[in-house]
This record gives sequence, structure tokens and C-alpha cells, in this order.
Amino acid sequence: MILAACSTAPKIIKQPILCPQVAECTTFATTIKTNGDLATAYLQSQQKLSVCIVENQALKKCIDEFNKKEQP
Repeated sequence: MILAACSTAPKIIKQPILCPQVAECTTFATTIKTNGDLATAYLQSQQKLSVCIVENQALKKCIDEFNKKEQP
């Protein structure tokens, strides 16, 4: 016979969120001396911004989907 007062409550183990790792969006330093350098820096910044946006959207979607599963 098991007495309720002597048993311990079951431990609830939360499943970790398994989402893609994303790099922090940061600025980058460049030396601009010519119009060509300026154009290159602009294109690089646009490309880095695009990648950052895609990574963050993927992370947000992953977290949102996880939270939907966790709701009763």
C-alpha cells in the first residue's frame, strides 16, 4: 500500500527549445576611400542585413511553433 503523504510529486521536465542558432546582428567596420569602397560597403551591409532578417525570422517562427505546442 502506498500512502499519498509519503509519495513525492512527479517532476515535470520541460523539453528544451531546439531552434537554429543565429548570430547577433552587428555593424561592421570598413574603410571607405573611394566611391567603389562606398558601393562595396553598401552592398555588404545590405547583404548582412538580409541574412540577419532571415535568421531572426526563422528563430521567431521556431519559438512561436514551440509555444503553440506547449499550450494545452
